[in-house]
Amino acid sequence: MSERRARILYTETSAFMPASAHFLEALGRLAARGECEFIFFDEAEHLSIASGIGARVMRRLLGNRREITGVNRALVETARRFRPTLVLIGKGAYFTPESLREVRSATGATLVNWATDDPFNPANGSRAMIDSIALYDLYVCTKRAIMHDVERAGCRAAIYLPFGYKPEVHFPQAPETAEEHRRFDCDAVFIGGADTDRAPWFEALLGAIPKLRLNLFGGYWNRYRALSENFRGIANGRDFRLAVGGAKIAINLVRRANRDDHVMRTFEIPACRGFMIAERTPTHQRLFAEDREAVFFSSPDELIAKVREWLPREDERRAIAAAGFRRITGGANTYDDRLAKILSSAGVGITLPNVAGR
Repeated sequence: MSERRARILYTETSAFMPASAHFLEALGRLAARGECEFIFFDEAEHLSIASGIGARVMRRLLGNRREITGVNRALVETARRFRPTLVLIGKGAYFTPESLREVRSATGATLVNWATDDPFNPANGSRAMIDSIALYDLYVCTKRAIMHDVERAGCRAAIYLPFGYKPEVHFPQAPETAEEHRRFDCDAVFIGGADTDRAPWFEALLGAIPKLRLNLFGGYWNRYRALSENFRGIANGRDFRLAVGGAKIAINLVRRANRDDHVMRTFEIPACRGFMIAERTPTHQRLFAEDREAVFFSSPDELIAKVREWLPREDERRAIAAAGFRRITGGANTYDDRLAKILSSAGVGITLPNVAGR
């Protein structure tokens, strides 16, 4: 793509704002500088079920064909009107191969997928997502483990690019009011969905340390009897910062069904200057110096031991949290940085301003 002023059609969902849509603010900064024109196609405006189990069922079974048809029609019509030179699709859970072909035929745009989930995971993917892989000019994988399967599915070009953080969203903020301290102060916090393979970790942790003040933020933790009293609802935006800021320890589990070896919290927790105990994975070990910028564990027993070890060591926790903060915010880890890499890989030569750190 040779023209300097790119026209970018970006589609993702705003259902998880402000953490996502991931590139919305970065594209806004580009447009404000006159580097591109862009429009945001928000899937949430076209789908009554934007997330969760209901959306997974809808994708898998196409139970609500009217909505699926409607969101695909709206994407094609938007592309015809805007005439983008590049279409950046976050995940693409609802779009059919036929619609992507129509977009390409009508506009000649470069098609890029930002694969936030494993399209081959039945819980998050669909046949349409897999059949669409070969239609993208660039497939950006947030997990290395899927790259071979993506290439086998006919991908034209695949790159690995990890998640990142948003400096305007993820920064240190501690609880201040009495109500905030009541809601967020704790010994340990986990922020993320209640996957069936995650619950045993926290059941074991509470069984071994019964008086542990554990906060669980995210969907469906109240379904587990042993954990229902620890369920604290959803934490996005400011609540996410306060949840991290109010915890002595922030626990980071990856999502095995997604073949992850890091997650969005890998960057977001350190950016909020949280003391992170994370699963010991190759990506985590590449990103952080163990016991200097983050602490790692590989089993429920080791997690229990690490929580016991680090809870009383306040000064050392603070030092590690500060080092992890510097490691993430001092590097090229914002979504502006990720977007610059995507655009460069897609042939769009734009350099975004450095917005890291606060």
